[in-house]
Parts: sequence; structure tokens; C-alpha cells
Amino acid sequence: MRIEELNELEASALREIVNIGVGNAVTSLSKMIGKQIKIEVPELKIERIEKVPEIAGGADTVVSGVIMHVDGDINGYIMMLLSKETAEAICATISGEEEVDIFNELNQSMIEEVGHILAGSYVSSLSEFLGLELRISPPMQTFDMLGAIMDHILIEMSRNVESTLLFDTFFTLEGHRMEGILLTLFDPESMDKILNRISEMV
Repeated sequence: MRIEELNELEASALREIVNIGVGNAVTSLSKMIGKQIKIEVPELKIERIEKVPEIAGGADTVVSGVIMHVDGDINGYIMMLLSKETAEAICATISGEEEVDIFNELNQSMIEEVGHILAGSYVSSLSEFLGLELRISPPMQTFDMLGAIMDHILIEMSRNVESTLLFDTFFTLEGHRMEGILLTLFDPESMDKILNRISEMV
């Protein structure tokens, strides 16, 4: 099955996996930062890989990215992408600082941890829901043009990716609403495994 051939029931199952993961992530993040946080994932998009930079604001757009490798029964990467403004706003809200330098070690660690908790909760939900054994690597934080980040990941995966699952992600922290993107890229064999499991279940 090709990812573009998902029917509405199968797409709903994928959305549900993400929403369960996000619910778990909210609990973990609230404990970590000691503040109420709300995360919404209103829409799942299935996009051709070459369209991602355009959707996220353009290949030259500079973003704060948190990248994690997924292995085990499937192979791929999960990325959380934030604009510089959103990354600064998250750090400022958590730390209470007015002027935030997102390049200092503490703030980079903070963004890494937010990405790791969000992606880790999603992967745990995927693992439990589909009965797959999955592991997630420690997070790697990067600040670069979106096109360069995507090229790096595709080289790591030998350009063996056609489509991506893209989730718009909205963070509401202390009344501030901020937007990010959660991207999952799996090689074709892994994607087939995920889609076949979902197809069997629905």
C-alpha cells in the first residue's frame, strides 16, 4: 500500500495514535516545566518529500530543529521544527527570561527536551498501538535553513523516502499560542509495515 492511498478510516487511526502520544507528552512536559501546556495536532498531512520546505515556509527559512532517529522494527527519523520566534517564546515562557538567547546551552537543552518528549510519546504510542518494537535516539538540536536540514536527513536515509507524515502542531503555554511542525520520515519498507498494520486493524 502507498501512503497516498490511505483511506479516511486509516488516516483517522494514524491521527488517533498521534493524539494519544500528544496527550502523554502534555503530562510529561507539564511536570518538567511546572506550567500548564496544551498541544493540539489538528491535521495530518501526507506530503511528497520535496514539498515540505515550501509548506514550512521555504527552503531558505531558518528553523530550530530537533532530530531523532527511530529504529527497531521500523527505520526512520522524527523531527520537530520550530521558527526562531517560537523557539524563543517557548524558552522565555519556561525560563521566565525576557531576552532569550536560543543558542546558549541551557535553552538548546530545553528545546531538545521538548522535542524529545513530544517525539518519544508519539513513538511509544505507535509502538503500543501497532505492536512494534521501536527505539528513539537522543535528540540532536540544529539551527539551520530548512532545505539544508531536509537534505541532511535524506542523505542519511540514502534518499530512500518519497512521502512524509506531517502534523501541524500548536503549543499553548501560559496563554501564548505557538506553532510548530512534527515530521516523520520512514523508509518505504517501514512505511509499508506501518500501513499494513493499520489496514489490518481497521
